[in-house]
Amino acid sequence: MDRPGVNPETSRPLRVLELYSGIGGCSAALPPETAVVAALDINEAALEVYRWNYPHPTLPVNLDFISASDLHSFNADLWWLSPPCQPFTVRGLRRDTEDSRARSFLRLIDCIGQAPPTYLALENVPGFRGSQTHSLLRSALDELGYVVQEVVLCPTELGVPNRRQRLYLVAGLEPLGPMLQPPQEHRPLGAYLDPEPSFDLWIDEELTDKYGQALSVVAAQEVTAVASCFTSAYGRSPVRSGSYLRTASGLRRFSPMEILRLLGFPPDFRLPPSLSTQLAWRLVGNSLSVPAVRCVLSAIPELAGSGSSYSR
Repeated sequence: MDRPGVNPETSRPLRVLELYSGIGGCSAALPPETAVVAALDINEAALEVYRWNYPHPTLPVNLDFISASDLHSFNADLWWLSPPCQPFTVRGLRRDTEDSRARSFLRLIDCIGQAPPTYLALENVPGFRGSQTHSLLRSALDELGYVVQEVVLCPTELGVPNRRQRLYLVAGLEPLGPMLQPPQEHRPLGAYLDPEPSFDLWIDEELTDKYGQALSVVAAQEVTAVASCFTSAYGRSPVRSGSYLRTASGLRRFSPMEILRLLGFPPDFRLPPSLSTQLAWRLVGNSLSVPAVRCVLSAIPELAGSGSSYSR
C-alpha cells in the first residue's frame, strides 16, 4: 500500500517548502512521512509558534526579495503558498497588484518560471479569483504546462462548525487526481470549547449595548451553531472578525486554542506561554483550515491519502 507523503516509485519523501508559513497550518495538514525542507515567513512571532510545534527549519525571510536560485536551492517538490489576502479581500480596498502587500507574491510568480516546482498549492480569499494577480499566476502556470485545479471550499462542507470560505489552487507538472473529501463527521460547536475558559475572555454588556445585532453570537448548547470566520482582527475589531459565545454565565470571546481546534490543528498543538492573547488571536486568525488543506492536497498523487487526519 502506498504511504501518503512518499513517492511510490522512488520511496523518497515528498519535499515541501512552506512559503508564508505562518504558525504551520500546512505542516499540520501533511502526513508525517513528508519532508518539510523549510518554513519561510517574515513574521518572527509566527515562526516562534511554528518552532514550538515542529522541528522543521525556519527562516525569517522577506519574500519581496527572494530569488529563483534561493527557491531552487531547497530542492522542493511542492511549494505551499498562503500570500497576504488584504489586496483581494472584501474588507480591503482591493488594490490587487497595486497593493504593496502583493509584491512578494508577484515576485514568486516570476520565480516559478525560473525554478518551477513539480507541484504548487495556494490558499487565499475567494476575491483572489478574477484578480489581476490571479490572472498573472494562471498565465505563468499555463505557459509552463501545469495542470491546475481550483475550488472554493468552506470547513462547514467538511463537518466543521466554522465558516472560513477560501479559494484553493493546486497545480502540477505531473497529473493530478481528484480532491478527496473525507467522510463528514459533524461535531457540535461545544466539542471544541475549553472546559474552563479564561477570565479575560468575558466581555461586558457595554459592548453588546453598543453593537447589538452587528455582533455574531452563537450559543454553545445549540447543536447546529456555526461560528463565523475568525480573522487576525479578532479581539480588536468588535464586528466582522469572528463570533462571540453565549453561555449561561454571559457572553465571551473564543480563546485562541478554541479557534485552533475549529481550524483542525492537532490536539498536541501548543502556543508559547509567553504569547499574549491578543497576538495569539492575530496569528491564529491568519492561519489555515487544516481539513480543507488536506482535501486540496489530496489531489497530489503522493498525498492522495491526505484527506484523513494525521498525527505529526
